[in-house]
Amino acid sequence: MATLRPLERGRRRAAGGHVFSLSGVTTTTHLLLKHRDRPGLWRLEEYFAVGGYDALHKVLGRVDRAEFTQWLATSHLRGRGGAGQPVAKKWRRVADVPGQRYVIANGDESEPGTFKDKELMEENPHQLIEGMVLNAYAVKATKAIVYVRLEYKLAQERIAHALAEAKAAGVIGKDILGTGVDVEFELFVSGGAYICGEQTALIESVEGKLPIPRPKPPYPTVVGLWGRPTVVQNIETLMAIPLVVTETPEGFAQIGSPSAPGPKVFSMSGHVARPGNYEFPMGTTLRTLLEAAGGIPGGHNFKAALTGGAASGFITRDHLDVPLDFDSIKAIKGEFGTGAIMVFDDATCMVSTTQSLLHFFSEESCGKCTPCRDGTRFMYHWLSALEAGRGTLKEIENLARIATSVAGTACCALVDGACLPVRTALDHFRDEFVYHVDHGTCPPGTHHVRMPYDHEDEDVPATPTTSDDPSAVPAG
Repeated sequence: MATLRPLERGRRRAAGGHVFSLSGVTTTTHLLLKHRDRPGLWRLEEYFAVGGYDALHKVLGRVDRAEFTQWLATSHLRGRGGAGQPVAKKWRRVADVPGQRYVIANGDESEPGTFKDKELMEENPHQLIEGMVLNAYAVKATKAIVYVRLEYKLAQERIAHALAEAKAAGVIGKDILGTGVDVEFELFVSGGAYICGEQTALIESVEGKLPIPRPKPPYPTVVGLWGRPTVVQNIETLMAIPLVVTETPEGFAQIGSPSAPGPKVFSMSGHVARPGNYEFPMGTTLRTLLEAAGGIPGGHNFKAALTGGAASGFITRDHLDVPLDFDSIKAIKGEFGTGAIMVFDDATCMVSTTQSLLHFFSEESCGKCTPCRDGTRFMYHWLSALEAGRGTLKEIENLARIATSVAGTACCALVDGACLPVRTALDHFRDEFVYHVDHGTCPPGTHHVRMPYDHEDEDVPATPTTSDDPSAVPAG
């Protein structure tokens, strides 16, 4: 039994210097991982030394809020948390009502395979704070909350330290830089559940409730924290906002993919020689990222990858040169998600890998919506039966049916993400599923890969209900 390389909490360098090139693909110097070029950037004096908070001087009180939002529209910055929504579009949806508004930085980062935000929060917290002030200014928010995953202790310490420094320097709080702009900050530590990464569940947890997703609409930009308009943005997204100012909106739009430009931190894990975080322009290919990460170790070849952590679809060797951005990956029936690349070599059994992913989703479903609660358990049960040599062609048929029918039927996207690896595994590796039925074991040369979140004593689950008929799982 092989073990997938642990998700490295990234200190590895992609490269250094002003400009670097891999396989003829040139990328800008570090714009998000700039601490790799200047260690100690989490301290305010070091951040000031590289032009930190200059964007506040250029925007606050000098650029009209609506005009600044148009800057973001011109830059074509899209959210880096998974959905890829245009940032300017989200800001313009904020309800124009009097009273308190909020900006929340979503640093929960519980997606398996994703660890970019951890490094960004630990090593460059002031760029996050600067982006949050700019976001708050654009949407007239006066309260900002940094929401950090429970297990990220160093990130919590570094952010708390950075907030204290920023407060003393007058770049957050009352009358920022003498502009009359007020943005007060709070650090909030999550309860440690996967579902807390969903924006409405996150809001519920801040309010002291169970982290259960809310039905939408209304969206948080209209009815969010404490019923007030709220913008929830990913850490990496917020850290890109100052770059729109320093690089200019037009310059930012020229970095990488035209449909989703800007720098991107890719988390590389799994069967690669050098797992870690790598900064490249959006639209970089998986082939380039694999080369940067040292290739596949042990004399093996590339077989498949998930492009957005666990909640995304498998891509294959046929897709090594597809640009890694939201639209290009969606065009091949995948999901770019967070840009967390989980790599699997040619010795990987795709049935056991998909089973492990569905075990995770079945455990992390909050249970509110029947299609998600029961659908993930059914899919995990059928995959476990196939992996244990007890499956039939009916299990394969049921998996294909449920993975298609329950997507889009719940309050949040957890079940949608759970269905993606199932559907794409069946699309690309159906022969391996049939081999399990015919021979009761993994195909020759492949074996089970244990994920970092798997338990050694995990047993094949009992049948979720008395029926193996997928019609037992309501579709709505």
